[in-house]
Amino acid sequence: MAWLTKCWNWFWRQSLLSKVAILGLFAAFVPFVLPTVVNWFRPTMIHVGVSFYTYERGMQPQGMNTLYFFERRNLVSDCSIRREEQSVPNGRAKAPDPQAWVLIKLLLENVSDRDITNLRVGVRSPAINQSTQLLTAPNRVAIGQKEAPPDVKPLHVLSIVTLPGESSVVVTLKTPIDDNLREFVYVKRRPVTIQVSYVSADQFRPYPPIVSRTNVVKMLNRESVLRTNDETFSEEKLQVLTLSPNETPMKEGAVSYRTLPRAKACSEAEAGVW
Repeated sequence: MAWLTKCWNWFWRQSLLSKVAILGLFAAFVPFVLPTVVNWFRPTMIHVGVSFYTYERGMQPQGMNTLYFFERRNLVSDCSIRREEQSVPNGRAKAPDPQAWVLIKLLLENVSDRDITNLRVGVRSPAINQSTQLLTAPNRVAIGQKEAPPDVKPLHVLSIVTLPGESSVVVTLKTPIDDNLREFVYVKRRPVTIQVSYVSADQFRPYPPIVSRTNVVKMLNRESVLRTNDETFSEEKLQVLTLSPNETPMKEGAVSYRTLPRAKACSEAEAGVW
């Protein structure tokens, strides 16, 4: 408040003509400045939560049987959040091809009562590349694309056409674990970081949001609540179709996929570690 007192004292020391000129400039300037000031200090309309983990579906030979499994693990504590297994005699099962992904999930909450249009979120992570897929729950019109602003590292920008008032959406960035990402995470043991650089929309200027680190399990539970019309991600559960005795056995093809290093089961404290 000291600077306000100094300004006030300075103003009263001016001549009458100077005071009139200062007041005139102030009156002309306020209509242009006030909306900007209000816009910068208005309550935040978007809350952002982030979590990430790996998902793997694979198969391992077990003598006369083949072990099929699905596993979701915490990428930070490298422990298994959930693992399902099914052992089937060789040639007696159909299952999706083995593969693993890193999944980044962003919970975007519109805490205002107004629709937000042209919502854009700038995200940067070593786990995002040209193979990254974008999914939303519930279904929203959304796209993700690489942008390279001047003098900064490229960003992956998520664009959502409309986020209705007092609603939420979980955006999933799903990236296959290739040899480079496998080496980055499991050989070099480099941490997978996530940076949400900015959010913007028609209703507010770009600003760096405060990002809350969300427990993986809580994020998945929130996503299941938001999901509608029984839509599910195929990679979120073990899908193995066992052949009947009358059906012709499947030929076991060569599998080039290398399973991820085995992880211990998460304790209750480790499951949601960020």
